[in-house]
Amino acid sequence: MDRNTSLFNKKQNNLFTITNKNPSANLFQKPFSTVLFLFHVIGVDIDYCSKHTNRNKLSRCIFKCPKYIFNFILFSVLFIQLNWLIVLREKRTEAALFVILLIQSTAHISVYIRRKYIALGLRNLSRISELLPFKGNFQRLNVLVHIYCFCFACLVIGLMSWHFPSGENAVYFEQCCQSHVLSDIFEDPSTYCKFIQNVMLFCFPLVLGGTLITFTSYYSLMCVHIHLFYGQLISQLQNSQAVLDCHRMLQAYEAISNTVTSLDDRFSYAAFITVLSSMAGIFRASYVLIFDRKATTMTLIYYCVALMLYLYVFLSIILSASAATQKGRVSKELIVSLPGKYPSHYKKLKMILRNNFKSDVALTLWKMYVIERSILISACGTLVTYGILIATLGNVQVS
Repeated sequence: MDRNTSLFNKKQNNLFTITNKNPSANLFQKPFSTVLFLFHVIGVDIDYCSKHTNRNKLSRCIFKCPKYIFNFILFSVLFIQLNWLIVLREKRTEAALFVILLIQSTAHISVYIRRKYIALGLRNLSRISELLPFKGNFQRLNVLVHIYCFCFACLVIGLMSWHFPSGENAVYFEQCCQSHVLSDIFEDPSTYCKFIQNVMLFCFPLVLGGTLITFTSYYSLMCVHIHLFYGQLISQLQNSQAVLDCHRMLQAYEAISNTVTSLDDRFSYAAFITVLSSMAGIFRASYVLIFDRKATTMTLIYYCVALMLYLYVFLSIILSASAATQKGRVSKELIVSLPGKYPSHYKKLKMILRNNFKSDVALTLWKMYVIERSILISACGTLVTYGILIATLGNVQVS
């Protein structure tokens, strides 16, 4: 056991030193290929993609094109939304949309700055699979990932297609044409208003939907894999009888815990903004569907699609992250109980646990709120409370 303990102390210092010589280092690249492609489309270049395109200048230029195109569209949407905020009479809705776009842009920038950790997360999963061989069907998992991303894409496309015939566009166009600000600049504001409205109708769902679904897909799938590995570790901890397995299981638990910590350290802010944006979208869509009696059929269909998209984003993050956190707690309880399971090695196991597994590991929203299933109840209560409050204030103003 002394030899195993020293081996554990030696290996824990370079637990995530991954070498590309091992073909299993890219084991999870294929299941995440759709997500990596979506990241590339929204301008977040990942190492897995770039290493195949850095052969010459032309390939590098082609590879970097999506980044410049998406960033241009992103800043154009922010500028146009600010323009709407200035020229339209209805300020509250446009101000809320501008704030959502702005904070979602900061989340996108945060993900872009930490883009190298996206590939590192996949390498960490591969390292864990060496310690806990993955028993699932990779082909079936790959199909499920593609279906998951396809459903997201269908909702975004539906949001874009139903945005054009919705009844709100005519109202916004009329307010834009009657704006005194534009009348002082243009002789005929209608041409300018029509142009920026058509640009916004196409680009707004593309930008907001693209950033939401791409990060949500990566974060949720990482949580799902972490949940599966925790489940395998729990099964082995419950069935293990040999003390020689302790070293491997402790290494596996530390590898999973470090992956969770790395994911939370780098992407907890983006997760917080994504959940916040999805809750704002759920509130807006629900309010229109319930309280707006003047809404046309096309407008109601548009907000139904929007509600499904935001619910999909919200539930994907909360359910996957809370499941991973819950499995992590069960795993830690079993890890902490190892010294009692092997009394002859009690002191040495206790020393290893005391030195390496003190802190709790959990996924959070911007390091402020641990992601648990109770968030679903809290979110529902918040949405209902604010909905009743705003509806009551609206009735008071009308009367």
